[in-house]
Amino acid sequence: MWYFRAVALDLDGTLTEDDHLADVAMDCIKASRHELRMILVTGRTFDHLQAAFPGLGSEFDALVTENGAVLHTGASARLLASPIGPPVRHALADRGVATTTGRVLVALAGRDAATAADVITGLGLDHQVVHNRGAAMILPAGVTKGTGLVAALDELGLSAHNTIAVGDAENDLALLQAAEVGAAVANAVPSLAGHADLRLDSRDGAGVAELLTGPLLAGQQRMCPRRRWLQIGAFDDGQPVLVPGSQGSMLIAGETGAGKSYLAGLLAERWIEAGYAVLIIDPEGDHVGLAQRPGVHLVDAAAYLPSPADLLAIARPGRASLVLDLSGLTTAEKSGYLRRLPASIAAERAEHGIPHWVIIDEAHAWLQDDAAQPPHSGIAEPGTCMVTWRPDVMPAAFRDSVDFTFAAAAMISAEHNAPMAGPRATVSVGRQPPRPFTAAARVSPHVRHQHKYAVTDLSPHRRFYFRAQDGEPETAATLEEFSRHVRHCDPAVLGYHLSRGDFSRWVTGTLADFRLGTDLAAIERDLSFRQAAELERARHRIIHTIDSRYPGTGQP
Repeated sequence: MWYFRAVALDLDGTLTEDDHLADVAMDCIKASRHELRMILVTGRTFDHLQAAFPGLGSEFDALVTENGAVLHTGASARLLASPIGPPVRHALADRGVATTTGRVLVALAGRDAATAADVITGLGLDHQVVHNRGAAMILPAGVTKGTGLVAALDELGLSAHNTIAVGDAENDLALLQAAEVGAAVANAVPSLAGHADLRLDSRDGAGVAELLTGPLLAGQQRMCPRRRWLQIGAFDDGQPVLVPGSQGSMLIAGETGAGKSYLAGLLAERWIEAGYAVLIIDPEGDHVGLAQRPGVHLVDAAAYLPSPADLLAIARPGRASLVLDLSGLTTAEKSGYLRRLPASIAAERAEHGIPHWVIIDEAHAWLQDDAAQPPHSGIAEPGTCMVTWRPDVMPAAFRDSVDFTFAAAAMISAEHNAPMAGPRATVSVGRQPPRPFTAAARVSPHVRHQHKYAVTDLSPHRRFYFRAQDGEPETAATLEEFSRHVRHCDPAVLGYHLSRGDFSRWVTGTLADFRLGTDLAAIERDLSFRQAAELERARHRIIHTIDSRYPGTGQP
């Protein structure tokens, strides 16, 4: 499977036992480097590492030394924090504490940790004392193996969400927490093992080999730790509705206007907030409001449509999320582009592990075109969310293998662009019976696609055609043009369309704006009632006028 792209390993007690590298682990590391990026994260200084294990750095794509304070890639080194200053070392020496220094940290014996903490407090410095089994080190506040790992991944163009980290000691906790999955070897201290997502059965290097040759990295097993699951609503009994942050598959179904796009946008929001990269394929412009969220780029295909490879490269530098708004394209243009997109997504995932999620709205239209189907579309692909009002056209294998199936029910009204209570829906996990729930409030505005139609041309068969007075009929390709024609058209034309209910029918049927359609229908009905009343008044006036001039002619 494409998901995990990097493995971060502690050194002492993880790759080594009694200061000896485990050959079985090193063999597996060498064998894995054609598929995975390998990162060594250690509390040792670089000089100490080189002296103890010459050439070890060449076995890894990046080294993080000094417990996250220094990053080494290739022949270069970069400090990730300011060095601990001489006053700390001098104060410790005055109290008889032996220390060694790196480019940033100050190392000491674990028994002297309390003295070090007292010195830091006395000097009024923003430093921390970190424990590593029987040793300790002084580092700038906030510097951990976790922050060092994130810096290394940034350098390599990868995400922590595509990373597994392995450790054994107290100072490895931040490392395990930073990665998508944190694993502890069997000899890990209890405090680390208790927080690990995965406990390996073997010790030291044998544990690393167990992971590197096991089903998780072979793509035979999926794992999203519970701490990575996200709440999207509440069941009727108050229990949270949780979905995995990664590696799941989703199907969202429901009638037009029931809340499918709302639910898809809610999932996207939650994943984006948690740091996952999401690609939203948006044929109707329903999700442009997500571009208001930090780290989300809007690609308006009507203005500029990059090649699929260039599209995905936009997200790469910061593992950003993308909304691909295709509403300005013709059906043929959309289909042609979507035929080329799956191969680029697969290549990007294989190389960089992103996008973590692909949300495909109006998925039925894509899947009805065989040439546009994503690879292996018969089976629910991890990291895919399909949104459709036609679940019946989805492959049966997909419906049977999808992890979560949502059925949207009906929206709860809210003020325009205000935070909303979400739609009612049901969720089925695997083959379990559906359970009803209420979706959480959205953060970004839920912009239905009719807002896009205000400025984007509709295809000819979807435009509004005003009744011709003389010559060719006037047409409105956008809501903006429609509004302008209504302002200036002949009263007879206006009356003709109002009397037939043409305006509300077009807005509801073509733009799917049920709120605007309801308002226009009320105006049409009001005019109809007024016209009927005026006709009756006119009838009575005519009869009265005739009776006044010719008495008795109005008798039945």
